[in-house]
Amino acid sequence: MDNIIRKYFLDSISTSELNLLLEWLKNEENEKVFKRYARECYDLDLALQEVDVDYEYQILINKIRYKKSFYQKWGKWAAVFVGVIGLSWFFMLNDSTPKTSIDNNAITLKLDNGDIKIVTEDGNEKILNKKGEIVSVKEGDELNYNKLSDEQNSEKLVFNELNIPYGKKMKIVLSDGSLVHLNAGSTLKYPVKFLNGMERKVFLSGEAYFDIAKDKLHPFIVNTQNINVQALGTKFNVNSYKEDNEISTALVEGSVGVYNVDEKFDAKASTVLMPGYKASWNKSENRMNINEVDIEEYIAWTKGQLLFKSKSFSDIIKVLERTYDVTIINNYQFLNEERFIAKFDTETIEQILISFQNSEKFSYKINENKITIDKPN
Repeated sequence: MDNIIRKYFLDSISTSELNLLLEWLKNEENEKVFKRYARECYDLDLALQEVDVDYEYQILINKIRYKKSFYQKWGKWAAVFVGVIGLSWFFMLNDSTPKTSIDNNAITLKLDNGDIKIVTEDGNEKILNKKGEIVSVKEGDELNYNKLSDEQNSEKLVFNELNIPYGKKMKIVLSDGSLVHLNAGSTLKYPVKFLNGMERKVFLSGEAYFDIAKDKLHPFIVNTQNINVQALGTKFNVNSYKEDNEISTALVEGSVGVYNVDEKFDAKASTVLMPGYKASWNKSENRMNINEVDIEEYIAWTKGQLLFKSKSFSDIIKVLERTYDVTIINNYQFLNEERFIAKFDTETIEQILISFQNSEKFSYKINENKITIDKPN
């Protein structure tokens, strides 16, 4: 319960956790503990100003207004906590709260006003801003903006930014119904609602698989560091990690145009991919290569699999680091250019290393999340 209370004061509590907190507070002794916790928070900053308690309390009510029965159930005792709620909300909003309090290993959602919300990895909830307004609906490992599209009447683009740390994945349904799978170590910036008459444009750093809703009047554009990928209605994978020397787009279905970020799409001049092909942009050489590929290798990660088909060990290391949130130091340079064919799904990182040892001998040591590879003993 300490963790849930802490999440409440940091404004990262989920709907299910809020339910647990309210149930817990039915006990008189727990009520005293909660008030004492709030007082300790207050004492951390003696410069706290007066708070409009009624306004702050209304914010909390907004959090649970979509559950009428929940509202009614707790109405009889809610007033008891008006002072505490106002105090705790002010504590959350106070600029002295350190930004570093957010777990670096947590999935985070940055709202248009700069607020950062922690997104849990399971369960259902409605993502709220500090005014108690719903910004997205979360169902399991998926954020859904399409369900809110009728409620959003903005006349200007409002962006959210979802950040996925190493070791985690997430899916987003955009306001137009397009589905995006985000891989580990990726960030996607996107409009809360696409506007009529404007192109549908998102900004990607990392890797994502796109299943785009068809809309001939509004082209869908994925902006990466060096190139844009434009589609009308199609399925494709984009890999654009900043630390890699290559940006690639592998087409599953439909067609996409690939072109420089400083240019506009031209059906005659831009590179247009066919299904089963990959466009690779080499950053250092500033050129594009087109190759026919086995598409399954590029989308297996969306199914929870790792599929390597004649991939160099140096590239495999990058994938393993992102997938398992580990650091791998390879002191056995011979391995770097060795190529492997392998497929994994539920294996641990150690089981994967043992599997590679069966093909090429080497030794390794694991110390927490750091793995060191050396020549065979």
